[in-house]
Amino acid sequence: MARSSKGVLAVFAAALLLAQLCSLAFTTVPPTSRRPAPRQTVALQSRGGQVASKPSLHELDANLGADLRHELDKILVNAGSKRFLVDVLNRIDTPQNLIRFWHKYTTFNGDFAGGAASLAGAFHVRRDLFRDPKEPISACSDRSAEIASHIFFATEDEYATREGSRLTHRRLGQILLSETVKFYGSPILHEARWGEEYEMNDILMKVIEGYRVNRAHTAEDLFFALGWHLGSELLADEEFNLMDDFMKSKFPELVAHLSSTVVPEAGVVAYHWIKVHTYVEEEHFSHGLDAATRAIDSYSGPHSKVQVHEMILDGFRAFADFQQEFFGSILSSHTELVERRA
Repeated sequence: MARSSKGVLAVFAAALLLAQLCSLAFTTVPPTSRRPAPRQTVALQSRGGQVASKPSLHELDANLGADLRHELDKILVNAGSKRFLVDVLNRIDTPQNLIRFWHKYTTFNGDFAGGAASLAGAFHVRRDLFRDPKEPISACSDRSAEIASHIFFATEDEYATREGSRLTHRRLGQILLSETVKFYGSPILHEARWGEEYEMNDILMKVIEGYRVNRAHTAEDLFFALGWHLGSELLADEEFNLMDDFMKSKFPELVAHLSSTVVPEAGVVAYHWIKVHTYVEEEHFSHGLDAATRAIDSYSGPHSKVQVHEMILDGFRAFADFQQEFFGSILSSHTELVERRA
């Protein structure tokens, strides 16, 4: 009888467990929201940005990032980029010049996201160059994906808003230009008058060249392009904050219009492209600097760390020169540019 009772209890327990499993299998799980969580960013006191704890750099030289940032800041000061842009903005005194500026600047900015995405991929696939010598298992020692992740941080913002829309920063720049043209006149007349003049293929090709797109992804290519990327992010932070102050000071009526015009597909205003870049570029640069620190520290190729460090600085200097070249002609007409080249 004891054995029989135990057998009945065992059968009953098994049946109960089976019923519970079936219940779970057919329970409908409510869908989770596709709205993205707030970005996790490197800790810094950014203008409007989200602040979170800095990712651990336990295996890195703690002074490497600070030293590199110090050298980049010195290059920036010596280049005089801020004074150069201030001089350009001070020459914008008419709606026509303002439209010309935004037309060229939004076009100029359009391909940087693609360049950064390409650079992240270029680093990712060079597992042979970036390795942790302290890791005894070879298949676990490559660190290229971690470097790529910090470069790609900037690209994530470029292809979506933090409010959850897939509206790109390129599209936001187009909306700013379009609404500015509408505010001062007719888009059809604008295109008829200036459309061909603003073909900027030469400038855009230089952006892609700086990112070393479609290259062999040698160490020289990768570190130069990383310096170029750091230059684009650090200088963009400076640019957008200067342009935000300039717009609010010189063209307050236009800013009021752009700030009250809602973009239906995204739920943000037409001024969002300027406003968001007053803080995200600083975050992008901080992650880019983290990528550079990791790249130098884990580099296992034939060059010394001093050499790859200098390659980054070369790329940064090249971008600073390129930026001044671009701003030097941003208010010039097509005819004036042709005459300069002659």
